[in-house]
Amino acid sequence: MMDIGKSGQISETHSLGRFFRSSTESAFEAIGFRDREVIEYVWKMLLRFVHVDQLFRRGRKSGERLEHVVDFLTEARGVDSVSVREVKRHMGDVCLFFTGLYPENLEHKKKNPEFYVSQGKAAYYHVAEIDALRPSARFYRKLTDRFEECVLALHIERQFMHDSFYQYIGRHFGVR
Repeated sequence: MMDIGKSGQISETHSLGRFFRSSTESAFEAIGFRDREVIEYVWKMLLRFVHVDQLFRRGRKSGERLEHVVDFLTEARGVDSVSVREVKRHMGDVCLFFTGLYPENLEHKKKNPEFYVSQGKAAYYHVAEIDALRPSARFYRKLTDRFEECVLALHIERQFMHDSFYQYIGRHFGVR
């Protein structure tokens, strides 16, 4: 039975949460990236996206699943700044998730991974602009500036997840 919190999310202390924390930390360490705040944000994003309905949320205006960058851009038009911020943050997360873990999905569907990188960076930049007077603005500027490094770390994390030796070590010595 999954350890699910009040919000329907899997607990960070659940073995899957510990797995994502460990594999994300290892992947970022492999590229020499040591920003704890970014690493924590990324592993928690992965844990959040275990539930596909968190990845492909329904639009507030349209009620349709937001699956493509154009869906996010359309959803962000004409809504209040709090909603725009949430749509843009989620758009950045989705772009990071797919370019980092499933770039072939973008290529397979005739989508350009570089376009998703640029849109993910633009989305996080927009959040930083909305948050300009809050401490979180610095964090989202950092995500904007370091987006490609996060993508690279997620590429490595994907290799970890598919590597049978890493899976063996995780099962026997790490994640329980």
